[in-house]
Amino acid sequence: MNLLLFFFLQISSPLERLQKLIDSVQNDSEIRTGIVAASIRSTQTGEYKIQYNAQKSVNSASILKLVSTATALSVLSPTYRYQTFLEYDGSIIDSVLQGNLYIRGTGDPSFGSARIGMNFQQITSFFVQKIKDFGIKKIDGYIIGDGTIFPENTLADSWIWGDVGNYYGAGVSGLNINENLYQVYFKQSNSVGNFAPIARFLPELPNLLTVNKVMTAERNSGDNVIIYNTPFSNTILTQGTIPAGNGEFSVKGSLPDPAYFFAFHLQKNFISLGGDIANPTLPFQTYKIQNGYYPKQRFQIYAYDSPPISTLVKECNFHSINLYADAMLKTVGYSISKDASFESSVNAAKQVWSQKGVDLQGFMIRDGSGLSPSGVLTANNLTDILYTMKSDNAFNDFYASIPIVGQTGTVQNLAKGSKAAGNIRAKSGSISNTRAFAGYFTASNGELMSFSLIVNRYADGADRKVRKYLEEIMKLMVEI
Repeated sequence: MNLLLFFFLQISSPLERLQKLIDSVQNDSEIRTGIVAASIRSTQTGEYKIQYNAQKSVNSASILKLVSTATALSVLSPTYRYQTFLEYDGSIIDSVLQGNLYIRGTGDPSFGSARIGMNFQQITSFFVQKIKDFGIKKIDGYIIGDGTIFPENTLADSWIWGDVGNYYGAGVSGLNINENLYQVYFKQSNSVGNFAPIARFLPELPNLLTVNKVMTAERNSGDNVIIYNTPFSNTILTQGTIPAGNGEFSVKGSLPDPAYFFAFHLQKNFISLGGDIANPTLPFQTYKIQNGYYPKQRFQIYAYDSPPISTLVKECNFHSINLYADAMLKTVGYSISKDASFESSVNAAKQVWSQKGVDLQGFMIRDGSGLSPSGVLTANNLTDILYTMKSDNAFNDFYASIPIVGQTGTVQNLAKGSKAAGNIRAKSGSISNTRAFAGYFTASNGELMSFSLIVNRYADGADRKVRKYLEEIMKLMVEI
């Protein structure tokens, strides 16, 4: 790498050196069967500085979150807040609710998240207190979690089966809780090859059935467990390995039915504090089947506001949270067409940027997070959306939501000690055989540039090499 850079430094123009470096990356023996795509555009003049395979459709990985968060800020405004409602039907007589209690969500991905505001336990206790403060001591009906503002199919059709049960493959409900994840703790063993029984789930999952095939592997071998589960199913299959040791090892999974899960814990907390309820918690779908559900007039007890979406956008881009990006995409879909399916929401996002004049040829995304391996876009698509976002009223909030290279977020350890550190705001992206960065940087002449760098379908085992190449490209990029 150093010899290559020495050679490039003999070429006078920084732009020429950058072009030559990108060429050398594309011609690397472990990359040449794939695609290196790069696009750099001035947000002041609109001029493209680099277009390298920039019109080829490639996997985006998590840099797609920049599109989802930019769209949400532009359509909804930075001050938009999700609301979660506590409601009831029927009537309250002598502290007895003769009807059902509902927790109705509007898609807030941060509800009950430990990283923002009240965590799962705190929000559960808070809502129970609101019930008690309203004078309800007994419920003759059910406590029901209502996430029906979003479709019952919480998953994108294009997601991989092996991702779905794991925390990063969490489905998007209209009522999300605890970022739709739980932790399963396995008992470790000092002997490699021993069975690793499940010790506990935290928080508790209702009516759970498990099929566990997890074994112990060498010490420090890390988390190699895959959790298989489908929405609304109470059966979880775990397989793979955990490292050998003396204690417990935790793995994160995705909740199969977040709305039911929250209703279950709300009821459990309500009873523990002296409340009385006639019926066990049921999933909303089961309740409708068993009770011939029809829409009933509801009355509001309380409305809980999320932090402004500008805060959620920053959490999403700094920590690359799939749930947040997909929930925001669905919220845009619902706000535009009252249809929050993934397909409709993707079409809504395309409509937004097409109407702003962005050329979306080659833009064929399948979700808002980049988890889908069949979703693709071009480097120019993304650079042009970033360029267009520069003139949006929400740009300052969007720009502040992108991590700083060498300082914050998922790029905090990148390009330290170079001119790139502190000068580039970049979202990172990585899925199988794809590495990418996109965002903004300030060129040597003071112009703010939008950029996208994507390396797709390189050889297995070349992840570190590709990341290093991209780091070197970014170091040269700031000199143009």
